[in-house]
Amino acid sequence: MTRRKSRLQKFISKILIIAIIFLASNLALSWIADWSAYREPVAVNKVEWDAIYEKMQKNYGLTDDEYETVFSQTGLGKSAVNKLLRVRNYTEIQNYYNYYMQNKDFECSRDGLLAYHEYITDENGNRIENPKFADLQNGDIIITLSIHSFGWRHGHAAIVTDAYNGETVQAVMLGKKSAFGNISEWKQFPLVAVLRAKDMDRATRQKIADYAQNNLVGLEYSLFAGMFGVEELPTQTHCAHLVWYAYNQFGIDIDSTGGGTVTPKDILKSDKLEIVQVYGNIDQM
Repeated sequence: MTRRKSRLQKFISKILIIAIIFLASNLALSWIADWSAYREPVAVNKVEWDAIYEKMQKNYGLTDDEYETVFSQTGLGKSAVNKLLRVRNYTEIQNYYNYYMQNKDFECSRDGLLAYHEYITDENGNRIENPKFADLQNGDIIITLSIHSFGWRHGHAAIVTDAYNGETVQAVMLGKKSAFGNISEWKQFPLVAVLRAKDMDRATRQKIADYAQNNLVGLEYSLFAGMFGVEELPTQTHCAHLVWYAYNQFGIDIDSTGGGTVTPKDILKSDKLEIVQVYGNIDQM
């Protein structure tokens, strides 16, 4: 009996040591990922920005290079800029510029067993939110890379199903079924982007949003979803797979790698999508 007890104690000790090493390595690697996570955007010459801003106010058309400059200084993609220009909301563009260029910090905290989430903070260390997204529409995709495990910045993805009420469909983590979420959850991340399918009409994007909310809610979470082929109707999913699957049902493969599985970064790099808006330095995404 004593010998058996001793073997059991050794076994338990080994399990505890492995668990401690496992969690410690995740903490250490996540700290490394956290340490290099966020860089402030670089401001262009103020005279250059003022000239472009004046051109927008006078309703002159912008060149492609000027749209790129506006994007680098505000995080607003061409479609978001054009939406604000149509309603002559020049002040809002300037407000996005002022906010985008502010010095911001972030904190990193564990959420669940293995995932670490980053949240933007003010100079006093209090959590704050990014302003509203300038142009959010049904069927848009929202991506963050402010979530990591074991140093891997895997991020998170969701599909917008009701932009007016800020509703999304997403698969969050192991043990939780895919469900509806709210866009407010995304406004706290230092690195987050809204994407939209290029050359796709609004009606088709609405159909994709409808498909997601009618067919992709209540699925079990699995990291292996989609790895062994495309199911007629999946019973399991994960965040990027859910978004990819909804678009794939309408003949659009938004996985930039075309591999056996899809990640948020694969979707972010898809040439079938354009960036509507980004918070944080795009180079980090």
